[in-house]
Amino acid sequence: MKIGIIYIATGRYICFWKEFYKTAKKFLFPSHEKEFFVITDNEHFDFKENPDVKTFYYPKLSWPMAGLMKFDATLKAKNEILKCDYCYYFNANMKFIDYIGDEIIPKEEHENLAICKWASYFNNHNNLEFPYDRTPGCWANIPMGEGEHYLMAGLHGGKSDKYIEMCEELNARTNEDIAKNLIAKFHDESYLNRYFLYKKPLLINPRYAMPEKWKVKGCEGHK
Repeated sequence: MKIGIIYIATGRYICFWKEFYKTAKKFLFPSHEKEFFVITDNEHFDFKENPDVKTFYYPKLSWPMAGLMKFDATLKAKNEILKCDYCYYFNANMKFIDYIGDEIIPKEEHENLAICKWASYFNNHNNLEFPYDRTPGCWANIPMGEGEHYLMAGLHGGKSDKYIEMCEELNARTNEDIAKNLIAKFHDESYLNRYFLYKKPLLINPRYAMPEKWKVKGCEGHK
């Protein structure tokens, strides 16, 4: 099975790439073929010439557009992503410290999509305290009282065709809101939370994307 790894690193974020690539090669999906899709404005970076690395140009954007346009950036690699069986996006500043395998690959019952829960809200079941977008008329808006989880934008993926379908829909929603001068509260993360509101993705435990030195009850372990 072939798995695509989506890595968006414009501007200074390319500084994290070397550690990301080295640790992903060792620990991430070790029993499967991997291909890395680096979406960047940088011409020179480590391992660029490696056969499992493909580069796609995307300009460095100012905030908040850098966060809002992640789905647009991902679609620059659409044709190559669709050649993979599955694909995953990880935040640029992540590194891997233990083995991660098929346990985060979703099945049909998950609509072939997976996303990580935010460690900050892992033990909080009061959805009124989740930082959902509440902007009237925004595609990211979640009605008061709805929602079971707060999801993070730093780790998500799934079957490649379903993932690209999601990115295309969320990119369209984002652009429609921008045209109306609406900015979702937490940008791509807000759109992802709204997209999965009525879906049943595979929920990845926050220990797979735990901020350094954090300890959260229920998320013990090295992953």
